[in-house]
Amino acid sequence: MSKTISQKYIRDYITEHYGELRHDVKHMAKACRIVAKHYGYTPKQIFHFMIEQEPLTGTHSYGFNTRYGREIREEFEVQYHEMYKEITN
Repeated sequence: MSKTISQKYIRDYITEHYGELRHDVKHMAKACRIVAKHYGYTPKQIFHFMIEQEPLTGTHSYGFNTRYGREIREEFEVQYHEMYKEITN
């Protein structure tokens, strides 16, 4: 798995597996990069954790997100939505 992530990769993956694209791929890619750097994962690992619930070290227990997993998810959401605030201000 490549360590980087592109907007094209996100767009192609979501449309291939889920159909309609409802998210801003530019913001999603940037949020993946920021969160990956902060937590020591690759952007693609963060993307697949967010989209497919693919476990990362310490993110799951008995099939559920641990506190650490929820923290990563929340940080991703903050980063993703923070970019919209920058546009509207």
